[in-house]
Amino acid sequence: MTVLHLVTGGTSGIGLELVRMLLADPANRVIVGARRPAEAAALRALADGGRLDILPLDLASLASTAAFTDALRARLADERLASLAANAGVQNVKARRMTVDGYEETLQANWLAHALMIERLLPVLAPGAPVVFTASGTHDPASATARLFGFRGGLYRGIERVARGDLDGSASETQQGLDRYASSKLVAILHVYALARRTPAGGPRWFAFDPGLMPGTGLARDRSAVERWAWSTILPVVARAIPGASTPQRSAAIYARLLTGRLFPQESGVHLDFSGRRTASSADSNRQDWQEEVAAFAGAISRGWHPVALS
Repeated sequence: MTVLHLVTGGTSGIGLELVRMLLADPANRVIVGARRPAEAAALRALADGGRLDILPLDLASLASTAAFTDALRARLADERLASLAANAGVQNVKARRMTVDGYEETLQANWLAHALMIERLLPVLAPGAPVVFTASGTHDPASATARLFGFRGGLYRGIERVARGDLDGSASETQQGLDRYASSKLVAILHVYALARRTPAGGPRWFAFDPGLMPGTGLARDRSAVERWAWSTILPVVARAIPGASTPQRSAAIYARLLTGRLFPQESGVHLDFSGRRTASSADSNRQDWQEEVAAFAGAISRGWHPVALS
């Protein structure tokens, strides 16, 4: 009997390593959502179509996200998903970009589209299935490692302002981009805590996983040429001495243990890092009023109502 896992962002970085580790167990099958499935050569090389299925998914489009869930449910028939890794994301430090749906791209790709996907897939999640958002220490203003790279924590100005990317217009363009990324990760953690509190026993179990700083991955693709060069050549070596740094292989190994129920097998609402230990998230992430506001916004989106008119 095979076990079916869903991973987004599986074409590179930690996502690719995660899929590789899941497929190392012959009992696992993996479905991956990818923006350009035909170009996912490294991913396709991991297994044949019998154990790995790649479906088109553009998180910058809620219509694409809905179509992905419809296609996935049609393929499942009577099967259930054993886990879901909401791993895909972007980090844009250039001018603010809005999606076709009218939301700021970072927030939509990192959290909002995943929230819609999860809501639509709830009926096909196995009892107790781990659902994991890839989080980030950048959400926490107390993180010395995050501050080292210019982050100052998530800026929560209400979910509607976060959805517009309207956080601090007085900051530089780069700082605004860093703030939007950190804020998207804060929102994901807020949502995890709200979902864990709302979900009855036997339902999905909710996690926020901080994979740590991982130089060399594609997260810096929107940075300058010099920054991209340093990110891919110098920082992977220097990072060994930086607290909070990891590698895609190390972090993916913990991620795989979480998805397969070997880590925190009975718990929910857990924030953990690449060491596999439960870790504290920021004080802001524990605001229950913010958690409920985020969950209500996600629920409105899943019902097809856009709570704010954005342009």
